[in-house]
Amino acid sequence: MSSSENILDCCVVGAGPAGLQAAYLLRKKGLRIALLERGDGVSGFFRKFPRHRNFISINKVHTGLDDKDAQLRFDWNSLLNDEGLKVGDYTTRYFPKADRYVEYLEKFAEMLGDDVVLNAEVAQISKADDVFTVETADGRKFRSHHVIVSSGVTQPWLPDVEGIELTENYIDFDATLERFNNKRVLILGKGNAAFETAQKMLEHASAIHVMSPNPIKFAWNTHFVGHVRAVNTEFIDTYQLKSQNAVVDANPVRIEKDGDTYVVHARMTAAEGHEIVLRYDHVICCTGFRWDPSILAEDIRPALQHFDKFPVMTPQWESTTTPNLWFAGTIMQSRDFKKTMSGFVHGFRHNIAALATFIAGRVQGTELPCDQIAVDVAPLVDTVIDRISLSSAMFLQPGFLGDVIHLSGPQMGRHYRDIPVQWVRETPDILGEDSLLITLEFGNFGDTPTHVKRAHTAYGGEPDPFIHPVLRHFRNGEEIAMIHLSDHLDADWRRVEDKEDTAGTVTAMTFADLGQALPIAEVVRDQISNFLISQGVQNQLAAE
Repeated sequence: MSSSENILDCCVVGAGPAGLQAAYLLRKKGLRIALLERGDGVSGFFRKFPRHRNFISINKVHTGLDDKDAQLRFDWNSLLNDEGLKVGDYTTRYFPKADRYVEYLEKFAEMLGDDVVLNAEVAQISKADDVFTVETADGRKFRSHHVIVSSGVTQPWLPDVEGIELTENYIDFDATLERFNNKRVLILGKGNAAFETAQKMLEHASAIHVMSPNPIKFAWNTHFVGHVRAVNTEFIDTYQLKSQNAVVDANPVRIEKDGDTYVVHARMTAAEGHEIVLRYDHVICCTGFRWDPSILAEDIRPALQHFDKFPVMTPQWESTTTPNLWFAGTIMQSRDFKKTMSGFVHGFRHNIAALATFIAGRVQGTELPCDQIAVDVAPLVDTVIDRISLSSAMFLQPGFLGDVIHLSGPQMGRHYRDIPVQWVRETPDILGEDSLLITLEFGNFGDTPTHVKRAHTAYGGEPDPFIHPVLRHFRNGEEIAMIHLSDHLDADWRRVEDKEDTAGTVTAMTFADLGQALPIAEVVRDQISNFLISQGVQNQLAAE
């Protein structure tokens, strides 16, 4: 497209999973778009990363569930689409290989046709007179009213360590394992990339140390999938059982070369005042990635946050300083850094569904789409049960995406699905005069999350630790009441007769304050009903 042609509604920069998802949803909404990709194929990132080609995002093919949305709770890689295209059609591996995922994304891109523009490396994005110009390295110009930057995190993030430039980096180091035969290796960082790399070297290196100043954070403790996953923890076993490997809590302060070896000066953080000098044959930096803002003209370049890794953005993922400049993909985690799953496909695909709705509404001048439901206790209970049991967005973005139902006033009965909770709290028109906010959230697992003590009560007491529904009642923008509903081992609060024959395991539980084993579905229905009635919602069945 030349600069003389019509202006696009939205130009999407970067054809990884986020860009493909955004382009697909915007097309479905009738917008004129272009999706620009620097390489000669989509998803340049996953053609190279993870370096050792094993995903840690799950692909659970057999769930016992028929509902397509509920299935996505356990499919962390597929993109949202109406055509039924899913990663499970390409591989049944629980942790897929990266190359199969690239095949899936290539097939997904076919649905976008000529809107995908390959070999279009963006040199600069500028804005004048409310129109963006996206210029490629070969001189092509795309003019658009909106721009989504979905270029991912492409640059290494480096700690402030003297001599860090001497090290190899996860982004481009030679991963040929035979290079490390009988070598001493230091890996800087304690995330999944660090342990993935260490684990691959177990049969080759003579000694492997994994170092950072902070202790390891495990995903099973924090419920954040970006922390170290169990699949990457074999290395820790070799440390604890004294097999020449170690996890070192230390801050590297200086790295020097001495011939073919590295001398690393470090200050221990677990032993205050203790310093150590170590010698290695290889030092590999696995300290993460950062977003590259250089494609944006300086006058529209956003501020950065979270160690300068990500752009600052609004709860709608829009630039705080440049209207109609949006962000999608892993950089969306700027809003919920290390709290929920916006940095990963299974989180940001749902964010992008909301983002596409926001952009389409602005382009087309339409209101946020919603369903209309009856505001009476019985239908409200049914709606809440279905949503908390089947919504993948609410389940995978706990406390971050939720539903809003208007209980009274001129918008009575409106039901908004899977929208950003922080945006809801800041938007009076969405909360209206009287509304219910529905989310799924975790409670407090304490210090031993694999052995949680609990007082399981239906009413009162501490919120359950496992993921559970939370209802909040807002009136004129102020939260006036809240209830934490009972958790459920299957996270499915439907009645047994409403479930698939192959779905679910739990049928009844004992509640301390109710004194007997009861079907959880009935207990939760009563919890919701009683809460709604206490908040003034009419109960037509009781009236009859």
